[in-house]
Amino acid sequence: MFRSISLRSLAIPCVALLTCLSTTYAQQRFSAGPRVGLNLSTLRGDVDGYKMTPGLVAGAFLMYSSLNHFGISADVLYSQRGGKFTGVNPGNVPVELKQQINYLEIPVALRYFLTLSGNFRPNIFFGPTLAIPLSAKRVNQKIGGSTQPDVTNSEAFNNPDLGLFAGFQLNFPGLGERQRFLIDARYTYGLADVTSQPISGGIGGQNIYNSTITLTLGYGFGVGPEYRSRYRR
Repeated sequence: MFRSISLRSLAIPCVALLTCLSTTYAQQRFSAGPRVGLNLSTLRGDVDGYKMTPGLVAGAFLMYSSLNHFGISADVLYSQRGGKFTGVNPGNVPVELKQQINYLEIPVALRYFLTLSGNFRPNIFFGPTLAIPLSAKRVNQKIGGSTQPDVTNSEAFNNPDLGLFAGFQLNFPGLGERQRFLIDARYTYGLADVTSQPISGGIGGQNIYNSTITLTLGYGFGVGPEYRSRYRR
């Protein structure tokens, strides 16, 4: 009798201790939703006189996160890139303009979540992006101080843009259950020459690339079932 009581009295605190050390939580693996934000972009390479200019970026994303630190996401975005040019034309007349290039952008990001669970799940990410040109035009153009009409020059920017990007995301609870706010910041380094014809400010071999900083706000909705996992504190 004495031995039986001792084992039971020992087992009870052990079970309680294991319960405290182990916590079961639900985690959403798939999420999807809209994303909208701002591009700050310019042109670099064999080009001179371009500075950053703002543009719209908007679309949707799909994200998967495993039950550990890793995840992956893909976006489909309308992305305005380009740059603001200040310089002179071949006749040495002052020229100002904004070169706008509109893309269908598809970035794919590998993500590393800094926390396994909780309300706040920041992550860092990197990956490739493909941008398919839709249209291009020169706007806000002045030559010799005289305002000029907008000019479509899509034929000069009909090359797809391949790039690499990296950034970080702040991820925290949204307004409803299984909903989250997502704040992304990333830099995209263009690897492909985006021009097929000479453009204003072009020099040398006309190898011209995009350079873009992107800030977006997304809103994610849980898709599919939640999964339960156990971790130790």
